Amino acid sequence: METAALILNPVAGPRRGRLAPAAAAALLRGAGVAPEILVTARAHEATDLAARAAERHPWVAVAGGDGTVSEVVRGLAGTPATLVVLPTGSGNDFARGLGLADAVAGVGAIRDGRTLAVDVAEFAGRVFVNSCGLLLDGEVALAAAAVDRRWGRLRYPLATLGPLARCRPARARWTLRDADGATTLEGDWMLAEIGNGPRCGGGFLLTPDADPGDGRLDLCLVPALRRRELVRLLPRGIRGTHVDDPRVTMRRILAATVEFAAPAAAHWDGESGRLPAGGHELRLLPHGVLVRVPARTRGRGRGGEGR
Repeated sequence: METAALILNPVAGPRRGRLAPAAAAALLRGAGVAPEILVTARAHEATDLAARAAERHPWVAVAGGDGTVSEVVRGLAGTPATLVVLPTGSGNDFARGLGLADAVAGVGAIRDGRTLAVDVAEFAGRVFVNSCGLLLDGEVALAAAAVDRRWGRLRYPLATLGPLARCRPARARWTLRDADGATTLEGDWMLAEIGNGPRCGGGFLLTPDADPGDGRLDLCLVPALRRRELVRLLPRGIRGTHVDDPRVTMRRILAATVEFAAPAAAHWDGESGRLPAGGHELRLLPHGVLVRVPARTRGRGRGGEGR
């Protein structure tokens, strides 16, 4: 029987959606995998646990939300171990973008799925695997951190109200790089979303065409708008129809540099912080981590038959 490490965040997501270690272990054994249970006790511990687990196991499973998955990816990037995602967080945007609705689907992919080589990205020195949001999106992530987890996926919509009332345009200069060279965009911006996957913020489709295995990142830039115009535009981001608005810039890129005139809020897979004014680099690490996904999931990148 093959073995797997199961890295479990015991406080991820709403209480009713959490997965007990014994239940998670039973799911893995049902898929023919013998688990080693590793329960996290502090923030960022999952990265070290994953790096060490990759030396012992062909499979590394993670039970948690986008933040925990992101920590595990940092530890697995560049190793031969395959990631199995058991989504139990508030948003689970990365998992849902791969067609993994719940922990049962995540474990089922071991037996019936395929292995996809997923891109990993780095912005301002911090790694992310699903999305990185700036300006208004970063402010919402900061506010969501203070909303009780019992609200589940509603944490992000609830957290939007305060930042939306306070938000102001931010001056920035973007230098975007793709296969054809570099392009510069300079102006005042309300929101920027860098998507490796299509979903963010508990279900928004700000980069609806992003493919985590295509060796590129999708960028959504929303310029300075009047507040009432922004309020009308944002709900379209739930369905992804905002991309048809001529005021919204959508680009597919390989790398970028952004220079902010003032400090800016940001999030990396939902983990929020603030960036100082000045220049910050975005770079892509193509096919950086192997992920087990359903056989018919989104993802056109270099994959494999798996185990």
